[in-house]
Amino acid sequence: MKKIITAFIILYNSCLFAQNIFSTDTFTYTINLDLNRNLYLKSVPVDLLKGYCKGEWNAYYPKREMNQCLFDDFLQRFNYDPLNVSSDSTMCWNDYCNDPYFTDIYKQFNRKLKYREIIYYDAQHSIQKQEVLWIQLYYSRKENEEWKHYNGPVFWLQEVMRSSQPIKVYNKDLRSAPWLLSEEFHHPFFITNENKQPEDKKKIERYDKMEEN
Repeated sequence: MKKIITAFIILYNSCLFAQNIFSTDTFTYTINLDLNRNLYLKSVPVDLLKGYCKGEWNAYYPKREMNQCLFDDFLQRFNYDPLNVSSDSTMCWNDYCNDPYFTDIYKQFNRKLKYREIIYYDAQHSIQKQEVLWIQLYYSRKENEEWKHYNGPVFWLQEVMRSSQPIKVYNKDLRSAPWLLSEEFHHPFFITNENKQPEDKKKIERYDKMEEN
């Protein structure tokens, strides 16, 4: 009888272990781009919006990350009008998206980022993997001497990286050459706030990431 009970306990614990390994977790993090440690990432929101304007990749609505948002709709959402270009203008699309009018708009989104990361078990290689799903921008403005942040567009990282002109990150304190934005998330230097999901029961050790209090 004892052998049967022991075998049952071992089997039960094995099932729990397997369930624990094969489950998937998602985490969201925020990055305060005004911190000295994070200043090198201030170009990322600008590059995301500029590529969005040029049609290099799409943007999606916050909390409805599968619903595409057109660039003109994005402008109207934040009370901006599309740039008027006369029919006889020779302005190319790159010039349009680099216009100072848009440059001023882009800067309103370079104070805060949020991204969602998925952590899963790769059965083929028997290892745990992590991957960034999307990045969200925030529209920031000063109200009563305090910065207020409003939900901005969401960009799926894989879509951005599939572009012929993927975003690159520059940090001369770490490397002499730029590297891809996707690499930055695998070897982060920035500081994040971690917002665990309420239903999450597991503690996952996070390497090379610091939490901001």
